[in-house]
Amino acid sequence: MKNMKSMKGLGENPSGLRVRRVVRVLRVLTLVTFVGVAASAQVAMPDPKAMSGVVLPVSDIPAGTVTVRVIRGGLDKNIAKQAVEFTIDGKVRIVTTDESGRAMVSGLRRGATVKAVAVVAGERLVSQDATVAGSGLRIMLVATDPAAAAREAESKVLAASPPVKGIVVLGGESRVVAEYSNDKLSVFYYLDIINAARTPVDIGGPLLIDLPRSARGAAVMEGSSKQATALGPRVTVTGPFAPGTTTVQIGYELPYGGPTVRLEQRWPAQMLETTVVVSKVGTMDASSPQFANKEVRAQEGRSFILGIGPAIAAGQPLLLDITGLPHHPRWPRYLALSLAGVIMAVGIWAAVFTRQRT
Repeated sequence: MKNMKSMKGLGENPSGLRVRRVVRVLRVLTLVTFVGVAASAQVAMPDPKAMSGVVLPVSDIPAGTVTVRVIRGGLDKNIAKQAVEFTIDGKVRIVTTDESGRAMVSGLRRGATVKAVAVVAGERLVSQDATVAGSGLRIMLVATDPAAAAREAESKVLAASPPVKGIVVLGGESRVVAEYSNDKLSVFYYLDIINAARTPVDIGGPLLIDLPRSARGAAVMEGSSKQATALGPRVTVTGPFAPGTTTVQIGYELPYGGPTVRLEQRWPAQMLETTVVVSKVGTMDASSPQFANKEVRAQEGRSFILGIGPAIAAGQPLLLDITGLPHHPRWPRYLALSLAGVIMAVGIWAAVFTRQRT
């Protein structure tokens, strides 16, 4: 998640949302949600091609052993019966991969130098130079998958084509965060707008996110798509939407006058999974009919309430009740205003009565 350094929008930000607080909330949120938040969470895996030839010291094989795995494109496509050329201290040794795509040499002395090479369909795959030390070494050589390469080239062409009619959804990594600080309740939306098609899509107009009417100082945060702008309690995300993810991050203040406040947010597109994080101060709690699971987590010395639930259909509301909010009673303010009104009335009456007598 990118650090947020500023907010952008039309108009000032009277709510007093602080950028450094946004950075802290989103950083902690990332830690909270990625440490076993939900079983369905998907963590992006590195491209195997980018790992090709990298030498990894490992403890699960004996020191002096080097194993090379040869695959084509993905981890599910092992290449069996492939010749792998090991150059060990300048001497070449040929080993053929087994059914799991692995070739191995063992019993190498400490300090020996090793390099592995495989030629797959004319493509030469070369490992980094390695030196045998106190652990085993693991290497993966990844050949190009012609079908995947062709699909990638086709996807680039499709991504540059004119938009077609389609839909978008709010991806499973989207989340809502509420943080209480300095007598204010700030709310943040981290939204992944997903276009699952391979071409840009036109949803028939902009994606309109109408925030609660009481929202103050709504702003689109840095790191969001330039397609997003904020005006009052409405955030507009213009199309068309490119294939993949369009990220929009929103912040605003939600006023409250007592120990309880309700957040009601209707989404303009289906939200594939409900994820809500609320900072816990004192007796604060959070509840929602959308929560299937709720728990309290601690991170960086702070407590958070984490709620997870199923998808929410487009146009349906997320309902979130936050209770136990620290607050100041209203009666002193009302009493002060009433006394001020009485004093003003008496002053006006005295002025008028004195003028009439004179």
